[in-house]
Amino acid sequence: MLSLLFLAPVYWMISTSLKPEADAIAQPVQWIPAHPTFSNYAEVLNSPDGNILRWTLNSLLVASVFTVLHLILCVLTAYPLARMRFPGRNAWFWFILSSLMIPGIVTLVPTYLMMIEFNWINSYNALIWPGISGVFGVFLLRQFFVGIPNELEEAARLDGANSFQVLWRVILPLAVPALVTLGVFAFMGSWNNFLWPSFTVTDPDKMTLPVGITTFSQRYVTDYGKLMASTALAAVPVLVAYLVAQRYLVAGLATSGMKE
Repeated sequence: MLSLLFLAPVYWMISTSLKPEADAIAQPVQWIPAHPTFSNYAEVLNSPDGNILRWTLNSLLVASVFTVLHLILCVLTAYPLARMRFPGRNAWFWFILSSLMIPGIVTLVPTYLMMIEFNWINSYNALIWPGISGVFGVFLLRQFFVGIPNELEEAARLDGANSFQVLWRVILPLAVPALVTLGVFAFMGSWNNFLWPSFTVTDPDKMTLPVGITTFSQRYVTDYGKLMASTALAAVPVLVAYLVAQRYLVAGLATSGMKE
């Protein structure tokens, strides 16, 4: 029963996307479209006010590159914190973890000024590089790496493997569930990000999908049918990514518990 409550907004989005504009704003509310039509989807895909296919490709590019860089950086940070011995290792880990208490909005203006200095406004660089470091990703992978038996690493070192070879050939193959879980979270976060792209990108050709679809909601008029149709199209890639990685998500989260 509770699942129906969470699915209600999804149903409303799809239902509204299938209504003519007159039905979308009609009173009383029509929960079931009286005159279902796919015209909103056709108009969105062929709209002269915006190129939704270009925005989708921009989002795919930004989210994919962001996810890869995020995984690389988190792996290279989490591995030493989990498997290497050096003075202050635990102190560094808790110091990094404490940065989760800093609200992201606090760094918005300094990061924006940095993008101006780098001349990255209206570029893909501004959408990708500022957010690739992620404390949650470091925490998730570190906790997973800690749970891998030391005997496997010791056996690899006896065979002459160095730290990078241990990471590449032993740790990462065992950490696929955690990597997929973090990858899905990173992809979804980048795909759905609205605030930062709305500040740094004003060129319609560089807009990502969440920013682009706001063109269907103007200052005085909102075309709800087109807005819901574009939102439904934007949800498809994330839904596909979740369905593909679903079997890894539970394993990745269940095996990344609190360990020391």
